[in-house]
Amino acid sequence: MSGIVYFASFQVLAIAQNPASYTIPLGKTITATPSNLTIQYRSLVADSRCPTGARCVWAGDAEVVLAIAGKDYSFHTTLEPQSHVFGRYRVRLTQVDPYPSLNPQPNSKPAAVTIEIEAIAPN
Repeated sequence: MSGIVYFASFQVLAIAQNPASYTIPLGKTITATPSNLTIQYRSLVADSRCPTGARCVWAGDAEVVLAIAGKDYSFHTTLEPQSHVFGRYRVRLTQVDPYPSLNPQPNSKPAAVTIEIEAIAPN
């Protein structure tokens, strides 16, 4: 009895995963999964973003401080750093609310940041 045996050989170099998104209200702490990082939105340091309804020469920048694993890190919306690496995970600031406006609404969004956490390949 004869048979044909097929072998497949392959190597997985990296598995791309979609980053996980988290919105953190000012003063609150989350524990992100699966990274197990504890992240707190500590403060809005500066906000020079061009307000909605204004004409500006540049987009501006917001700087926030996030406490990650008990240590403070600065993140920016336009300038650097916009992200930091913690072990196998990159934390990136994606949004700061509320966005400045020439005519602020009384029921605007509460102060919060949105971050993305993505797994990165080890070096």
